[in-house]
Amino acid sequence: MPDLVLELYSEEIPARMQEKAAEHLRKSFWSGLTEERLSFERLEVFSTPRRLVLIIWDLASHSNSFFEEKRGPRVGAPIKALSGFARSVGANESELYKKKEKKGDFYFYRLEHPGYLSEELINKITLKVTHGFPWQKSMRWGEGSFRWVRPLRSILCVLYRENQEPRVISLEINGVFASNFTFGHPSMCPGKFFPESAQDYICGLKDRKVILDFKQRKNLIWESAKKLVQGKNARLIVDNSLLNEVAGLVEWPVVLMGTIDEEFLALPREILQISMREHQKFFSVIRIDTGLLYKFVVVANLESKDDGKSVLEGNSRVLRSRLRDAKFFFNKDLTEIKRKNFDALNHRLASVTFHNKIGSQAHRVKEIRKISVKIAKLLNVDAGSCDQAASLCKTDLTTYMVSEFPELQGVMGSIYCKIEGQNEPIYNAISDHYKPVTQNDDVPKEMISVVVAIADRVFTLTRFWAIDEKPSGSKDPFALRRGAIGLIRILLEKRLDIKLSDLIEKSLSSEIAQDLYQFFTERFRVYLIEKGYSHDTLQACLDMKSLENPYATFMQIDQLEKFRKTDLFPRLMDAYRRPNNILNSEENRTKKRYELEPSVELFNTAEENRLMDNLVSIEKSVRVLLSQRDYFNALQTLANLNDSVEGFFENVTINSQVPEEKDNRLHLCNKVRKIMHSVANFSELRIS
Repeated sequence: MPDLVLELYSEEIPARMQEKAAEHLRKSFWSGLTEERLSFERLEVFSTPRRLVLIIWDLASHSNSFFEEKRGPRVGAPIKALSGFARSVGANESELYKKKEKKGDFYFYRLEHPGYLSEELINKITLKVTHGFPWQKSMRWGEGSFRWVRPLRSILCVLYRENQEPRVISLEINGVFASNFTFGHPSMCPGKFFPESAQDYICGLKDRKVILDFKQRKNLIWESAKKLVQGKNARLIVDNSLLNEVAGLVEWPVVLMGTIDEEFLALPREILQISMREHQKFFSVIRIDTGLLYKFVVVANLESKDDGKSVLEGNSRVLRSRLRDAKFFFNKDLTEIKRKNFDALNHRLASVTFHNKIGSQAHRVKEIRKISVKIAKLLNVDAGSCDQAASLCKTDLTTYMVSEFPELQGVMGSIYCKIEGQNEPIYNAISDHYKPVTQNDDVPKEMISVVVAIADRVFTLTRFWAIDEKPSGSKDPFALRRGAIGLIRILLEKRLDIKLSDLIEKSLSSEIAQDLYQFFTERFRVYLIEKGYSHDTLQACLDMKSLENPYATFMQIDQLEKFRKTDLFPRLMDAYRRPNNILNSEENRTKKRYELEPSVELFNTAEENRLMDNLVSIEKSVRVLLSQRDYFNALQTLANLNDSVEGFFENVTINSQVPEEKDNRLHLCNKVRKIMHSVANFSELRIS
């Protein structure tokens, strides 16, 4: 069977988008091939700065044929209906056959769908996938309406069969036609390359200085960097986020190590590390004995004739210029801070605009201080220290260093406060209250930092909601989604049992506050789905109430997810489904609600009394367990209802001839459902 290689070659794809793009390509093609009944052995995807690649090994030449049974009119229907059905399926009436269904006997026709050529289906799937590709940012070029992350320059789309000529699949995207060639490294091997097989495509590109596999590039970079520092009394600072980014910037990584000029070694380590990381994409190297940051590792995208000397010289020259600026502005700030105090710079915040509809940075700090004190009291944290940290949390925005190096906000405030002699929890809070910035960041560790971090996000979210500046579609210029996720992560990872209503200002109208709650719920759902929690578990817990207490709701979701893996889960679902199904049926039919407390006087069977006694006992136990946030044991307790529910339905007729008895039994069913729903909405759950 043939192998397929599809390569979408473009101008450079941003590193942060490559991995997600490759995964979407894999999932969407897997789905498309399955839908078209086109079998294959395995599917691989690759990404580099210039290409997205899909390789399908042992792809079938045709899709599988299948039969579809079409149902026609009922037996005994008018002859016109029968002949009309026969024409609609392209058959003679004699080819129809009869078959018994629940609702009677019907005519049927067995329709065969033949397989289609793989070339046709690959064309169809590729066009569907590429035209609907969910790039975070995309662009149009030329006169077409097609959008891609960067302009497409070439498409390789070829079926390779053993001992046969490669077959190009007919394909055109925005004026770019599929071919049987690709390109090697743009600087070292720029010519066209005509692979003879899928394996030759992979190996041939490597010969032409292109490593397709992202993980291979990543491992090569890190192992090469470790070899450079080995035996030199040096250690690389681990930075997985930077490693992922750099691996997405190069097709042929060449790892080199340079030395920082001695005149800059006295600068705080954070300034050196962040400046090199953000602007040059350098890894930092420290001396093991002194902890001094004195070297850097740079990853080039080509092999130079002088073994990297010119590359290092160029990078060192750029770094020298950046650090010279940093040294100048750092000393200028220190001179001013020593003449005054760091907090004396706060008066400048009044002239720095946070948002023209919200106010200045001074106003922002004033509100963050108020919220910090409120949260500190809720969490039993020293309110005075939280207020002090909050009062200094944005001061460094007025410094020369942050004006020149915005990526150092928070870091510089922490450094200056440390130099000034502030307590460690205070200066840590100034840098740590920005955490988490990315999904790989840790949340703040110390509680003063946690309080200020929460206060900052609460202020930002509530104020932007108050002026109706909310995220829309893919647009989120003020990073409010990231802020909400950060707040949720802090509440969950620090196990803070705190209500959103205690955080959100009362000045928001009820309607705006509810909209903000809904936004939190959506972010909460997205975050937990990305963490691997089931959609239906989330729905079961979030369907019954708003996200009032994120940590308590997370505990409920987490414990329900764990309980679903136990042997008791099917028993719990059995206890729930029969009462719920009967209630739903009756409520839909009669348009009545059966929400009254069952009357013991109307019971006339032992099973009714037994179920009622069990419900009363379990209701008390579940109420206590829920107050303790012990959802797992609450679920175990609910599973104990199964025997009495089963006995009730086996021995008691719901549809009693006496209306009062029937209604009372439905009220009893509702009591089962009501107690169950106090823990979760089990109608949302499926049993695999």
